[in-house]
Amino acid sequence: MKRMLSVLCGAGALLTATPALAVVDVVEAPTGFFAPGSGATNSAPYWRFGEGDWGWSHGAVGGSFTTASLFISGYDVDFGEIDNIYGKKGGVQTLIGSLTQTGSNVFSYTEFALDSSWFADIAAGLELWVDIDAGNDGWALTLGKSVITTDGTAPPPPTPGAVPEPATWAMMILGFAVIGAALRSQKRREKLTVTYA
Repeated sequence: MKRMLSVLCGAGALLTATPALAVVDVVEAPTGFFAPGSGATNSAPYWRFGEGDWGWSHGAVGGSFTTASLFISGYDVDFGEIDNIYGKKGGVQTLIGSLTQTGSNVFSYTEFALDSSWFADIAAGLELWVDIDAGNDGWALTLGKSVITTDGTAPPPPTPGAVPEPATWAMMILGFAVIGAALRSQKRREKLTVTYA
């Protein structure tokens, strides 16, 4: 039993202590006006028109990296609609680009490659801003999530509330295994209890 617990604890330590080669930082609901799920796509306060511009901040991304990408998940970005994404680079609000028009009623990513001039701001926690309907043509937008990845790491699915990443599942399964082993051990000790009269 002790051997099994030692193996499980060692595996858990290995999972948590292994340095990540790349980073994924996700900002989603309940932060700001990110939709908490697919059912909130066309309802306030998540479905926002031009006067509903807003901003958010990513967490600090530590370590060294050679490439970085920003993924913004937008819902139903129509053809002709202009939704601009800005970031603070060296304290100055700078246009990163516009969301890609999909014309379909699904969440999908627009990827922005961020060159090395953005790395210091990413390391400190990149501040972002969306200018919804920059052309003032009456368009609305719902955002699902904002993701920063480094060194080619794939982002999670663009749909809000999507399935957790494999590392999260591994930690959860490991936790259940440890709890199960502890309960099993406790039952064995109760059966082996000897009482003297």
